[in-house]
Amino acid sequence: MTFRSILALLIIFSLLPGCKKKDSSGNPCDGVLNESAPTKIMVRFIDKATGQNLILSKNLKAPDFNVMNTKTGEAFVTWRVVSEMTTSPSNGALELSVFHETAAQYNYAIKVGNLGTATLAYSVSQTSTGTPCKPHSYPISDIKITDHSFTQFVYEGKIYPNVLIVEID
Repeated sequence: MTFRSILALLIIFSLLPGCKKKDSSGNPCDGVLNESAPTKIMVRFIDKATGQNLILSKNLKAPDFNVMNTKTGEAFVTWRVVSEMTTSPSNGALELSVFHETAAQYNYAIKVGNLGTATLAYSVSQTSTGTPCKPHSYPISDIKITDHSFTQFVYEGKIYPNVLIVEID
């Protein structure tokens, strides 16, 4: 064998995958990341009389908001105010990241500075996925504001049910 032949064989063998030891536990889900991204719910607060976005027109920031679970009184902490993205349709909204793995009805009181409070409600259901690594998913539905007029956001002709526009007096 020539040096070139040996070099070619070494290159070929180095590129081939090696044998992999089979998992002794037999669990097909070992090493599989099965966390879902949170569902995003966005709420825009609009002045009922003028139609102005209150977050932008009143320059509302995170300290101006308080989000609490209406049943437990616990603070809901995974939210942010979106007010720096001037060209985004998300600009001027409160964005809540929702992580739930329990089927139930959820209600949150959102205090908007000294302008008032709106109650956000939604349902979480449990559905079977048919996969052993993540046997259930928890979709969110029936997103609404229960104590103020609201509409769903429409952008370029498409309705976004996770984005609500709330009118505050």
